[in-house]
Amino acid sequence: MGSSSIDVKPAETQEVSIKDEAQLWNMIYGFADSLVVRCAVELSIPDIIKNNNGSITLAQLSSKLPIPNVNSDHLYRIIRYLINLNILQQEICRNVKVYSLKSVGTLLSRDAERSMVPILLGNTQKDFLVPWHFVKEGLVNGSTTAFEKGMGMDIWKYLEGNPDQSQLFNEGMAGETSLLTKTLIEDCRDTFQNLDSLVDIGGGNGTTIKAIYEAFPHIKCTLYDLPHVISNSTDHPNIVKIPGDMFKSVPSAQAILLKLILHDWTDEQCVNILMRCKEAIHQETGKVIIVDVALEEESEHELTKTRLILDIDMMVNTGGRDRTAEDWENLLKRAGFRSHKIRPIRAIQSVIEAFP
Repeated sequence: MGSSSIDVKPAETQEVSIKDEAQLWNMIYGFADSLVVRCAVELSIPDIIKNNNGSITLAQLSSKLPIPNVNSDHLYRIIRYLINLNILQQEICRNVKVYSLKSVGTLLSRDAERSMVPILLGNTQKDFLVPWHFVKEGLVNGSTTAFEKGMGMDIWKYLEGNPDQSQLFNEGMAGETSLLTKTLIEDCRDTFQNLDSLVDIGGGNGTTIKAIYEAFPHIKCTLYDLPHVISNSTDHPNIVKIPGDMFKSVPSAQAILLKLILHDWTDEQCVNILMRCKEAIHQETGKVIIVDVALEEESEHELTKTRLILDIDMMVNTGGRDRTAEDWENLLKRAGFRSHKIRPIRAIQSVIEAFP
């Protein structure tokens, strides 16, 4: 048989517009957005504005910054950029420019209920930007992750050997967890209210399991994570802490919670984890509760780009991935689960309940 080819008609000649150029300029300098916002957070600009009755002049802000001898022109240019990012807004009051937070900017206050400060600081720390320069090297079959290419070790060994960076990472995860947990409990009360026991696998500092216990105090709650993570988590009189390795064993309970865990791992590793979880729950009344992205590749949902970015994040840093509904079905079948259901919630992630 001869070789075959697909005839592709050349695209019509199009004149490149200034809009096209602007789009690429924004991509080229995309890093500037997150790093300028990081600068604002490190200087506590959102908190200073919030604590100044919600508005402030440049001179007032300059006098309150935690650095000496502020260059007012440089500060104004940062503020101007934050206005363009829709984080701040400007009004003229008695011929003086006054600045206040827009709704997005309120998420950058450290004490806000839905503060995204830990996520911002965790994701933009210097070491965690290095692997993104090795995305190309990570595309080779059989190669290690971009993180390993850039840092010389996988992310888990790096975190274990760098306590300061591990703390920033865990604070970032806790920040993401805080955003998600409130929604999880509000949207999925029926998922938890009939449980008698629950183990949070890879639960980090315990933010999620503590919130679940406070909402459902009848549940016997257990936090399970690696020894060095457990040792740095805060104690709670009604929550059992168990150190261990989820690839080897999982504590028994009616339900197992895997929140933002499986996206870190390959399919083979996830099947291993899920099989350990299946062994640990009651075969008639037990379930595994997975909180992770259920990716819709063609969706026009406002969070679709964020979900795609998080998928690349997993590829770069852990070698894991975010999964479609079909991916989840295949994964759970391989692990021996008889059925499952996927429930969207008001978050980037969905809730996937798997039944043995």
